[in-house]
Amino acid sequence: MWGKNVRAIVSNMEWSRLRWKLGATLSQPVGNNGGAMLGTSSLGHNFLFCEICGSRVDNLHLHELWEFDDTKLIQRLAGFKSLCEECHNAIHFGRASMVGLTDKAYAQLIKINGWTEKQAKEHVRNALAKWREREAFHYRLDISLLYENNLVSKKQVHIGWLDRPRRVRDRPDALSWSQTLLSLPNAVILDTETTGLIEGFEKNTNAEVIELAIISVGGEVLYNARFKPIYKIPEHVIEIHGITNEALKKAPSFAKKYPEILKILHGKIVVACNSRFDQKIIENTCRLHNLNPPEDLIWECAMWAYKGYQRSPQFLRLPNSTHSALADCIATLELIRKMSKDEKISHPFSKYF
Repeated sequence: MWGKNVRAIVSNMEWSRLRWKLGATLSQPVGNNGGAMLGTSSLGHNFLFCEICGSRVDNLHLHELWEFDDTKLIQRLAGFKSLCEECHNAIHFGRASMVGLTDKAYAQLIKINGWTEKQAKEHVRNALAKWREREAFHYRLDISLLYENNLVSKKQVHIGWLDRPRRVRDRPDALSWSQTLLSLPNAVILDTETTGLIEGFEKNTNAEVIELAIISVGGEVLYNARFKPIYKIPEHVIEIHGITNEALKKAPSFAKKYPEILKILHGKIVVACNSRFDQKIIENTCRLHNLNPPEDLIWECAMWAYKGYQRSPQFLRLPNSTHSALADCIATLELIRKMSKDEKISHPFSKYF
């Protein structure tokens, strides 16, 4: 099923580990900080080969094999295959068609199976018909194979991520996005205030988080604290959020409070005004404090959804933003609630700190 798979319920790092364990890459992930050790596959080989056509390549797709019980509506994980690009496109024919690779996918089906063009087209028609038939029902995932073979621990699997909203492209998508988020028990809203930008004209490679707040989509405050930074806050940044170096003298370090933050965020769908910024600033803060960045969470961007909602070619300002982490969490929640009700919103949005 499209989007209902192992890849959708584990973190990027866990998926990278799984790819190495099952022979789809020569890059073995090391630790939780995105590092990798290049060299050999999990089998000790210094090469990779496609399990369908046998071709040797530098990198492979890890393809999931599923069996379907159409009576009990169970989708059971049966295994994995490491595939080259050509075989992967032939199997994921719908995706191949979307990205303009239809002819190449047909050619691979014909080549590997010894089919005629007519046979290949009949196979694709039948497969798509079966997919449409199954898409009308809700199948329960059976991923016990992961645990029975010690491939992934239960702590690293997040079934709730399957309910995350689809990507926003227009106003109807934004309505659906906001309505879905407000219904999810594992969704939270996060905002940060920082010592600067880590991208753009005023880039500061030592920028870090000095205030962080997290609330539930029901409005409950789950976390709200300030931290003493390693480096002083520049004056031009203090003018934006009003947080002074003097005010943070007795505040705890980010590293001291990080375990508490991780516990709250584990397995969550995390909504931020500008998720790209907040994700990167948290990762940069972890780097400065020699911490592993948060792994078991996925990000959603309210700014992207609001852009689609307003049918705007540009990102807009957050209504009622005050450059306070908690206040901006509440303002983001209010924005999502208004979008969910299809209300008119007049104030534009842009957030950097």
